[in-house]
Amino acid sequence: MTSIDASAPVAVIGAGSFGTAVSWMLRQSGYEVNLWCYDPDDARAINETAHNPSFLSDCDLAGVRATSVVAEAVKNCQSVIIVTPSFAVVDAALGIADVISSETPVVILSKGIDLSGGKLLLDAVVEEIGNRDRVAVLSGPNHAEELSRGAYAGATVACSNESVAEYFQNLISNDFFRVYVSNDPVGVSLCGASKNVIAIACGITRGAGFGDNAVSVLITRGLAEIVRLAEACGGKLSTCMGLAGVGDLNATCNSLHSRNGMYGEAFAREGVSVEDYEKRRHMVVEGAHALEPLLRLGHEKGVELPIMEMVKKLLNKDVTIEEAAAGLMGRELTKER
Repeated sequence: MTSIDASAPVAVIGAGSFGTAVSWMLRQSGYEVNLWCYDPDDARAINETAHNPSFLSDCDLAGVRATSVVAEAVKNCQSVIIVTPSFAVVDAALGIADVISSETPVVILSKGIDLSGGKLLLDAVVEEIGNRDRVAVLSGPNHAEELSRGAYAGATVACSNESVAEYFQNLISNDFFRVYVSNDPVGVSLCGASKNVIAIACGITRGAGFGDNAVSVLITRGLAEIVRLAEACGGKLSTCMGLAGVGDLNATCNSLHSRNGMYGEAFAREGVSVEDYEKRRHMVVEGAHALEPLLRLGHEKGVELPIMEMVKKLLNKDVTIEEAAAGLMGRELTKER
């Protein structure tokens, strides 16, 4: 197993809610943490006050070294954790590519699809930094608001190299956060991207007042779509049934913290566009951005994704919510699979 170097810092790339929570978690475990912030003012505030003024401002970041210079964040680091919004992951990979060694372990906590090329974030990062065997992905029911106060949670970390997966398992696990190892990074990646689309559908359903039964149907049939897509791309059913699949899907579709679910509710009640909602809430609706690449991937693999297709029609305002519901309920009756 790749060994943990207690004397070397861990670089966290991204100081949003999740990056802030992960930095706090690592400090609680006694690791040195270098946190890269997009905004120099946030970096300065963290160094001066031990609090992130933009995200989870109550979280104590004492001992975290913040910087807005990527090269400073990854200097002499033992590993890198990428936790930016999905649209910034490739830029993050480009920023570290020539600074870290070819063997430095990297784990992606961001969930989504590379919008510039329509690739899984795993593939996009490997394309920039090389050596797939040192790149892992981690996903699960991990709302940052809960992690930052030490609430119990778990996740799956996957890599083609089991030693790297075990390294991150041991690095990130603690008394309240349990990490399991997998050798299915493709399945974990697709689960993390797809569940956000289903969460939008569930939010729309709640906002429209269709009830808990309808939400449960969407979660279950949404899982069926995720399984079909993951398996067609080489992922495993067991991954979809684990923390990265069912676990994260359940949390994202039912939680008050879910930005994708909250957007779906706002869409149902106000008809607000993704762009306007993101500007208003200063957050990224990852599911809306992953939607087109996922549908394209499904088309290429010959996989039917009716719920995702209907979310696209809704967000484009090609159908009303009532028409979308009737369209899904009116599909040909078939066996459950």
